[in-house]
Amino acid sequence: MKDNYTFPAIFDIAKDGISIYFPDLPGCLPCADNMEEAFQNAKEALQLHLFGMEEDGEVIPQPSDLKKIKVAPHQVLTMIEAWMPPF
Repeated sequence: MKDNYTFPAIFDIAKDGISIYFPDLPGCLPCADNMEEAFQNAKEALQLHLFGMEEDGEVIPQPSDLKKIKVAPHQVLTMIEAWMPPF
């Protein structure tokens, strides 16, 4: 278990909100109404998802290479950091 993880996230921006997808972590799918909330929700969801994986003894994958991730015009690629000690 590590203290910090950083994973790429894709923010899919639509008129009715922002859907967030972590390419390396299927099932970690937060959403938000605006960009500020998107970053906050993405971080919290990432921390909880990774905590669950650690608790279940699952292997945490290596983050994908950003250069290999393709995004559509309505999507934004960003990195989200999870600091695990609080969990």
